[in-house]
Amino acid sequence: MKGTVIKNLKLIKVVDGDTIKILLDNEQESIRFVCLDTEESQRAGSKPITNAGILASKWAKEYFGTNEQGIPNQDVWVDLEFDTNDPVEVCLVKHRGNYGRLLCYIYKAGEQENFNVRIVREGWSPYFVKYGSSRLYHREFMEAEAEAQAKGIGIWDPATNAGGNRRDYTTLIPWWHLRNQVVQDYRYAGSQTGVLSVRLNYDQIVAAAKAGNKMTVLCDLQGGINKWPGNGALIYAGSKFHRFNLWIPDRDSEAAQTILRLIETRYAKSGRGYVYVSGTASLYPPNQDGKPQIVITDAKQLADFPPGQ
Repeated sequence: MKGTVIKNLKLIKVVDGDTIKILLDNEQESIRFVCLDTEESQRAGSKPITNAGILASKWAKEYFGTNEQGIPNQDVWVDLEFDTNDPVEVCLVKHRGNYGRLLCYIYKAGEQENFNVRIVREGWSPYFVKYGSSRLYHREFMEAEAEAQAKGIGIWDPATNAGGNRRDYTTLIPWWHLRNQVVQDYRYAGSQTGVLSVRLNYDQIVAAAKAGNKMTVLCDLQGGINKWPGNGALIYAGSKFHRFNLWIPDRDSEAAQTILRLIETRYAKSGRGYVYVSGTASLYPPNQDGKPQIVITDAKQLADFPPGQ
């Protein structure tokens, strides 16, 4: 199966090893290369800059023919491929990350080489499955990563980051694959049983909250508890583009303490992250401007499997 393709888009800038900016419908779009996570070449959140990140950015800029600032030396055109074959208008909504960037495979216009797979083969990125493995090129990514590891190149060469910051892939990769198992359950079972995704089904979540209906939502609780207002605990289970909260009231009660222990020991930080949360949806504040939420009063509202499994 091939994914939906948008051809001949002008490259505006190569930001780093896994991000570019292109012109789409006369608007600048930021593209995050799906299934890649190169190390950092510039300050970004809590992740440290590494030599491997700097070299990955340099390699990507050379690949696309740009200067050191990532600006093309002449007009460069690229093709985008999405990880499903949905209509373009669906892909432009469905394949966006938590920061609003499009998630795509990238090709030089008219060429067949998948950049995402190539940079893994060059050793500058692991096969990144934290948010789900590739539907289209899983085998190619696995083989490319194994080839780079066998050659001991890029991030797989201890000398690349020697004496500086580095990532511990021996810990990260098994964790990513654990999370990927949950994503696969959702893709092949959860989505078929009415489970909602905050990113993919946000309008349905808002509608359910306005109507006070019951629902099950696949949430990522990697960040754990975000705030402790009043006598409760608040979790931001969405993103800045899709506001969705989980509220645990009366946090000193036995029921709340059970819920909090489960979240902190099983789902938060380096735990599973993903969890199916079921409950009655509501808005908070309870008006048309409120954010959708589920109130959790029983640990049984949290599950590792979609309903019916």
